[in-house]
Amino acid sequence: EGDEAYAAMDDIRNICAKYYNKSDVILVGDCTSNHDLMSSFATDNIIISVLTALFVMIILLFTFQSAGLPILLVLTIQGSNFSVPTLTGGSVFFIAYLIVSAIQMGATIDYAIVISSRYMVLKKQMPIHEAIIETINQAFPTIFTSGTILTGAGFLIGQIASDATVASIGIALGRGTLISIILVLFVLPQILLLGDIIIEKTALTISLPQATRRDVSGRM
Repeated sequence: EGDEAYAAMDDIRNICAKYYNKSDVILVGDCTSNHDLMSSFATDNIIISVLTALFVMIILLFTFQSAGLPILLVLTIQGSNFSVPTLTGGSVFFIAYLIVSAIQMGATIDYAIVISSRYMVLKKQMPIHEAIIETINQAFPTIFTSGTILTGAGFLIGQIASDATVASIGIALGRGTLISIILVLFVLPQILLLGDIIIEKTALTISLPQATRRDVSGRM
């Protein structure tokens, strides 16, 4: 995969077009398959990413009864993995991007829900600063244990696998999970503290009719 490989494909097509009909020129191989996959799924991937984030926000909206909290959680989740190749100038196999994105969305949102749900309960019993500290103390073993296993498995696959695509999936998964742990344990608590006023202001309140008391007296 890459610009150089795709440019070579165009050169081959142009050379073959001089001797054959352009419609008769068909290239096969991994490079062609990857290019077709990237081209056909480019738009679909954007739509899927937007719809996934939207559906997650809707589910969190009804789970936590707050419009602000889902937005804060999704912002934390979306920055958890593929910013590293962009900043370092690296590359990622397209199929690895699709697979790891799906896994990371489920894993990171699970970690975020563990933190957020315990914080929402504890802040009703104590000040918010004490509540977030107690939340981290309670959630740390769960998140650290599962996250370490997934991170270790990903990096091992990346080092052991001989196939470049499989190795890319393992490295992206291990790196993404490690970043997710860091974000959830160190960044998300600060977001919850700073955004607590947003969470409270956007909380959904359902007014239920109050039962009226009726006193009845008489002889029986």
